[in-house]
Amino acid sequence: MTISSPTDLPNVATGAVFVDHLDLAGKPSVVVDGPRIPGCVLTLSHWRSAATPPDLAADTSTEIVDRYLRLRHRGLAVTAVTNNHYDEDGILGLWMLLERPSVNDSRRALAVAAAQAGDFRSWVDPDAPKVALALAALAERPTTPFPDVLRALSSPSGRDPAGAICAAVLPRVGPLLGDPERYARFWRPRWSAVDDDIELIDSGAVSIQEWPAVDLAVVQTPRPLDPLAIYPRTPCSRVLTVTGDTIVFQDRYESWVKFVSRRVPERIDLGRLADRFNQRDPIPGGSWRYEGVSAITPRLLKSGPGGLGVPTGLDVSWIVEQLVATYTLTSAGPEGPGYDRSVPKDLSA
Repeated sequence: MTISSPTDLPNVATGAVFVDHLDLAGKPSVVVDGPRIPGCVLTLSHWRSAATPPDLAADTSTEIVDRYLRLRHRGLAVTAVTNNHYDEDGILGLWMLLERPSVNDSRRALAVAAAQAGDFRSWVDPDAPKVALALAALAERPTTPFPDVLRALSSPSGRDPAGAICAAVLPRVGPLLGDPERYARFWRPRWSAVDDDIELIDSGAVSIQEWPAVDLAVVQTPRPLDPLAIYPRTPCSRVLTVTGDTIVFQDRYESWVKFVSRRVPERIDLGRLADRFNQRDPIPGGSWRYEGVSAITPRLLKSGPGGLGVPTGLDVSWIVEQLVATYTLTSAGPEGPGYDRSVPKDLSA
């Protein structure tokens, strides 16, 4: 995408800085990967409520920033950028907006890919999930090397730590993108487990079937899998995972944000379906429940103490039939009516 015409969008000035959203006090700001806040003059965010300019729309906020940087801006000069939380997409978008790497800088493309891996657990470039995993580890109490992050996470005042974490991590984003191997101690432990999961899938021990008309994938696996291993294998935004006699359905993050690269169907409240499952399940203990369409990645599962999945006596094929019928009746499939919703697409061959 190449856009060079000038626009009236606010201009993030040279020398702009990150400011904790709690310290802005209504000062004009650009929000990356978050909602509008008092004083916000522009949002570069894939949040549904963000009111990002339609011409900039993209799947991740980092890619939205990438599109913004390809424009020449003649609007209000802004010196403060912010967001209201810490995650991979947010910190990568902030770095890109402040550092403005050239389109030929390999770090820029990797930032976009890593944001995709961080938010949607989908990737092609193997460095992308490693960057995302490292960025998560840099912000977590057991793994961060940064005293500022630890102080923010341990603050007795109850102050939101997101701003302090962003400020501590931002200077390290560029070096991480430039040399992911240098930060291997932050991504290698989790990546080793992902790599094992990928080998299991490649061995044929895991089956994946898709019902494309209702955007549903069914994964049957002998053990739990990391989403970073399974999600690149299917674009479906609805995933049913069968691990022995434990069955968990989940709406992926793609249906929570304003996803634009393909049509993702709206979520459907599966509370009534959970009630039906409870009435039919012959195994006692636990209860089927749906966590609600407003949750970021809600699950439908039979859960016990701590919300963990517990065994069910329901047949997998019957559960799939119920899901397909529910989505068919609500016309929630991405292709619309008139498609054969009974025949799955087998991805395990």
